[in-house]
Amino acid sequence: MAGAADGNVSPSKRRVCRSTVIITPLLCAVCFSGIRAGASEPKPVQPFYNRFTPQDEAALGAALAHKIEEGGIPVASGNGEQRTLRIKHDLTLERYLESLAAKLAHSSQRPEIRYSVRVLDASDVVNAFSTPGGYIYVSSGLLDFVQNESELAAVLGHEIGHVVAGHASNRIARVSLFTLLIDEAREVGLLSDDAAAQKLADTAMPLLFAVDARTFYSRDDEIEADLLGLYQLVRAGWDPEGETALLARLAKASPEQSGLAALIATHPNSSDRLLVVQTECRAATFRPGLIRDSSEFKAIKRMMHKSNGDGHSSELLVPVGVAAGLGVAVLLGWVMWSRRRLTV
Repeated sequence: MAGAADGNVSPSKRRVCRSTVIITPLLCAVCFSGIRAGASEPKPVQPFYNRFTPQDEAALGAALAHKIEEGGIPVASGNGEQRTLRIKHDLTLERYLESLAAKLAHSSQRPEIRYSVRVLDASDVVNAFSTPGGYIYVSSGLLDFVQNESELAAVLGHEIGHVVAGHASNRIARVSLFTLLIDEAREVGLLSDDAAAQKLADTAMPLLFAVDARTFYSRDDEIEADLLGLYQLVRAGWDPEGETALLARLAKASPEQSGLAALIATHPNSSDRLLVVQTECRAATFRPGLIRDSSEFKAIKRMMHKSNGDGHSSELLVPVGVAAGLGVAVLLGWVMWSRRRLTV
């Protein structure tokens, strides 16, 4: 009887059943992620639902880099007006940033990735983000904000941490799978109209995957990138104080979240991140004599101040890591591209 019954099940319903089998362990993996005890470097493992290969990540990153190079990144300014952040090319600055990224990459868990670092012409934004395949973008405001080379290396290390852990491709794969489930539910009649499907997506996505569409990465992703960056920083020879000092100043500069908002926030505020990193530093043993600053960094700062009229502008302070929000519109545009990597 069971076999006969199975034979009468439509292909669409069988796909939904198989999708349910996939989504259940996915939710368990999300719910129990981020559990840590003691000082130890995170060891990211690609989840089963992410079918991206390193070659896929490189191709996606290159395509995104081309789109950013050609059209910039559209974002909303503080007063709600739309603006476009564009790349500000400076060969000397790019070579310096990529030399730091190369040292950090060599000390990472994926040393084979080569990084491209570009500067966004945005003196009023303190931010950075990365895309799959090793593409990092930092705002000119962030370069003005950092006070020494170890702080700058901490920023780059954090973004490399996102790439090493595959956070962007993981997110795209999760969104793709969820979108596929909704499409199939509509196909078999479980969802009757577009409004119901959209309401389900808007309500369930942040709860199921612990993400915020405005900021792209989850709270656990940000903490993992912080810790991966910390260990990369030390192995590459920089003082971990660079990361804690940067987070401390960001915590003072950005408004603190409070009450329930802080509890449910998908991204920890800078004070939360600082506490995690400080706890890790106290529990770990790092060798003495690590680099805090360099003559190259000081020369770059002088060059930037000269070209900018020695002005300091930081009216809009956005915590590092939330920077991925700048790339959300671009990255999510490639969700459908990634769905071919899913076999349900």
